[in-house]
Amino acid sequence: MSWNGSFKLVQYFEYLTDEEMKKFKLFLSGSLPRGRMENADRIDMATLMVDHHGQQEAWNVAIDIWEKMGLTELWKQAITEDPLIYAAETLKQDEQNLMKNNDPITESGNRRKYRKRMREKFQLLRDRNSRPGEHANLHHRFTQLLLLREYCHRKQKEHELLASGWQHAEIMKQRGQFLVVTDLFDPDEKTGVHPRTVVLQGAAGIGKTTLARKVMLDWAEGNLFQDKFHYAFYISCREINQLMKREISLVDLIANDWPGSQVPMTKIMSCPEKLLFIIDGLDELKFTCDEHRYDLCKEWKLRWPVHILLSSLLRKVMLPEAYLLITTRLSALGKFSSILETPCHIEILGFSERGRKEYFCRFFRDEYLAQKAFSLIEDNEILFTMCFVPLVSWIVCTCLKQQMERGEDLSQFSQTATALYVCYLSNLFTRGERICSNQTLRSLCQLAAEGIWGRKILFDEEDLRRHRLKVDDVSAFLDMYIFQKDSDCENCYSFIHLSFQEFFAAVFYALWGQKVGSERPVAVHARVKDILEKFQETESSSVTLTVHFLFGFLRAETARKLGEIFSCQISHEIKLELLQWVHLEIERCQKSFLPEKLLELMSFLYETQDEEFLTMAMNHFQDITLNIRTKIQFLITSFCLKHSHEISRIHLNLKLRHSHLSDYSWRDLFSMVSRNQNLRELDLHNSHLGDSSMGILCSELRHPDCRLQKLRLDDCHLTAACCQDLSYALGSNHHLKSLNLSVNSLGDDGMKLLCKALGNQNCSLQELRLFWCHLTDTCCQDLLSALIQNQNLLHLDLAANALKDDGVKFLCEVLKHSHCHLQTLVLWKCNLTFLSCEYLSFALINNQSLTHLDLSGNNLGDNGIKRLCEALGNQCCNLNSLMLRSCGLTASSCQDLSSALKKNRSMIHLNLADNTLGNHGVTILCEALGYPDCHLQNLKLQGCCFSEACCWDLSLALKSNQTLTHLNLGGNNLGNDGVKLLCEAFRDPSCRLQEIKLWQSCLTTAGFTYLFAVLKSNHNLTHLNIAGNTLGDDEIKLLCEALKHPNCNLQKLTLSRWQLSEEAQQMLDNLREKHPHLTIESSN
Repeated sequence: MSWNGSFKLVQYFEYLTDEEMKKFKLFLSGSLPRGRMENADRIDMATLMVDHHGQQEAWNVAIDIWEKMGLTELWKQAITEDPLIYAAETLKQDEQNLMKNNDPITESGNRRKYRKRMREKFQLLRDRNSRPGEHANLHHRFTQLLLLREYCHRKQKEHELLASGWQHAEIMKQRGQFLVVTDLFDPDEKTGVHPRTVVLQGAAGIGKTTLARKVMLDWAEGNLFQDKFHYAFYISCREINQLMKREISLVDLIANDWPGSQVPMTKIMSCPEKLLFIIDGLDELKFTCDEHRYDLCKEWKLRWPVHILLSSLLRKVMLPEAYLLITTRLSALGKFSSILETPCHIEILGFSERGRKEYFCRFFRDEYLAQKAFSLIEDNEILFTMCFVPLVSWIVCTCLKQQMERGEDLSQFSQTATALYVCYLSNLFTRGERICSNQTLRSLCQLAAEGIWGRKILFDEEDLRRHRLKVDDVSAFLDMYIFQKDSDCENCYSFIHLSFQEFFAAVFYALWGQKVGSERPVAVHARVKDILEKFQETESSSVTLTVHFLFGFLRAETARKLGEIFSCQISHEIKLELLQWVHLEIERCQKSFLPEKLLELMSFLYETQDEEFLTMAMNHFQDITLNIRTKIQFLITSFCLKHSHEISRIHLNLKLRHSHLSDYSWRDLFSMVSRNQNLRELDLHNSHLGDSSMGILCSELRHPDCRLQKLRLDDCHLTAACCQDLSYALGSNHHLKSLNLSVNSLGDDGMKLLCKALGNQNCSLQELRLFWCHLTDTCCQDLLSALIQNQNLLHLDLAANALKDDGVKFLCEVLKHSHCHLQTLVLWKCNLTFLSCEYLSFALINNQSLTHLDLSGNNLGDNGIKRLCEALGNQCCNLNSLMLRSCGLTASSCQDLSSALKKNRSMIHLNLADNTLGNHGVTILCEALGYPDCHLQNLKLQGCCFSEACCWDLSLALKSNQTLTHLNLGGNNLGNDGVKLLCEAFRDPSCRLQEIKLWQSCLTTAGFTYLFAVLKSNHNLTHLNIAGNTLGDDEIKLLCEALKHPNCNLQKLTLSRWQLSEEAQQMLDNLREKHPHLTIESSN
């Protein structure tokens, strides 16, 4: 079935009702066999019409009938879509528009002839699959591309099909509103400015040139920018390169495409604001356009060196009112962005998912075959994503079509890029039919490698001669669609796509690189080691795909096909060299914490599809952290991790937005839990899991080979629906000790199911975190029963759940039970009041195991603390850590706390932050600090509303206290006088403080002078926090002098670096270089 005729007819027939379809057949009764039409469906009718009338006539007949039937909208849509039929209409429209604009009749004729010439030049393109002399219509082959208005400063790889592909799905979801071509010169939504320079940017093969030619063709046909531009001129930068040594004028450039001998330049230039110059391939220019502005030219009539002429046009010195539409690769933006005047950047993102399907239909020209091929690729995550690049879509379609024609099993089609390219080439180099010699192929590969190393994509005849490539050789490569002759540059060649050049470069390194001797000059580093080292360079990411292919060649089947094509085998040494390099890269990435680089490295390993090699590589990991954002990354991660048997800790952040993964995909990923018996910790927090995938994970947790001990599932979008599976898993897994389910909507129903597991004697959990799981006091009775039976659980976090006093009452019953071994209980922000303190007071006296209690964020008040202190003062209470931050306490509580601390010898950590204790409250606490039986080591009093008035008492207490090592006084208005008093204690030899926090303490120069003097005498102090205090250059100088002092042992300094001057920051940097043990942190 012909795509251009039948398939499009079928699309239009779908708009017709059954009655309208019957009427349509009646109009055809005289020209088609009535018997065949009678039972023909829409597809049969389309085929029948094309078979009898031919493609173009079938369209003519259909459109005439729709007009006769009164189907006006359908008729209008059809004539708008098919430009071949109505080319004559365009000419008429041109005349009407020109007359309407009151243009002189001579100019009308000139413009009409020029448009006609441009239509002839741009409406046809040579398809890579066509025979010599055959061409395809651009309209029929063009598929819409995604365009996004974006200014792009980032450095990107020049092509990187794979890397771009993995990012593409995420880009599509996050980038925002896409543009259509008609909007290219519309005003910016934010500034309202009409752009006169528009840059179409994108990777190689993404469709920049095709889009530029389509814009030119649409203008010539009167379908685009009809009123905006009188003339559009297409300038190829490849062609410009051939004119480098000549002096030309703008007239000379335009004359190349002008239909007559005389160009009416005066009339053309009379309205420069009506001119559009399409400059295609700016990145391919061999000159930089960085001339001094004084050297540029304004006069378009005169001849200039070509680089001056083009630079003058680009930089708006010549014809500043004219419009520019420029295409370039992303990698060239840095070089040219400074010379363009207020450019509007439009990024070409390639095909959308719908666009990919449309391309397959256009390529196969058969609905059944197109759907069959597309379904296969759609199921293959990697290839489907790669197909956003039009050139890759063509390669994939070509390979699939060739396999179909041979009757081969399409399910065997590989899912790696390397196998795809090898498949394409193996179809060109058939067994027993050698189009060129092995030496010629070797020369081709060496040419490719030299170009990759030198970032060269265009090769002239001298390059070919230097590599002993003859005219006949080049002809063979052209016939095989490996090489292409540049359409604009005489005697200039390139590979059909940069990815092909990288493929042949990889072949060179894999097969012959090590063997190149001194028989001829080689402008490329020949060893595999060299290309791997180049990949590591931050500015040499252009070799990424070459490295990708190198790893892909390790696959046995791929290596076998390569051997058949090139009559040469890959040496075993290369496999060992790549493995050794992977091990070094793993160490480097883990040392520098580069998760993105690790993922790229794993994509190389995935490319091998070699389980033995993969296992040897992955066994070098001890722990791994990865951020997974796309399906492709998920696939690669799954494949690599299931072949890793030595990793002990895995942290995956899985956020695949708007992407559906099959159960098989999740099962493949989670198989690592049972496959790797060395895996001890799995961290999936803040991932998009959901209940369905959680059920699959739980089945792996029940596997007898699972040895996991710690599992983080906080903020994983789980609900009560997954708790049944989780309960079964906890009841059968003897190794899992720590489970974090925080920030999931489990609710009381989910907790009820979990409690069944907690009450199971086979449950070995020691730590359970349920922060903000939407629990209420209803679940606490179930928790009571479970915890009485469970003697393993030591740490329980129930923070941010509305348990209220009734819920705590049940928990206290557990605490009083002899079987309860809880050591840590977190009840932060659980809507508790003073009543809870009464229940807790009795429980603490009867409980011998609880050592840490967090009641922060609850409005306990002074009455609540009074009841709690009754237990704290009891010698039976073993609490050593009590968190009471933001509990509504005042100075009244401090008397009870002070009395309790004098009696309690076990309390070492007390947090009273963000309570309005005031000066009086702190003074009372100082009595306890100076008491010999007070063993506090860590005291937090930040934000407690006291000032220098209590600092004398605090100073005295610190001098007599022998245990306190950490003190937080931040967020209080101590001022210079308060700090002066405190510094007397800090300097005292008996002071044991190691950490002092004085952030936002209203210090100035005088206060800093006292404080920095302490650094020169206090040997114990290792951490000082002075963030939020204003530090000038003079204060930084004093600080640096103190830090250089031999008695200063400070290891960590925290300040607000963003407030410092550049000179002050430089002083700190210099100090840091000379004192590597010192960590300088910045904080607000």
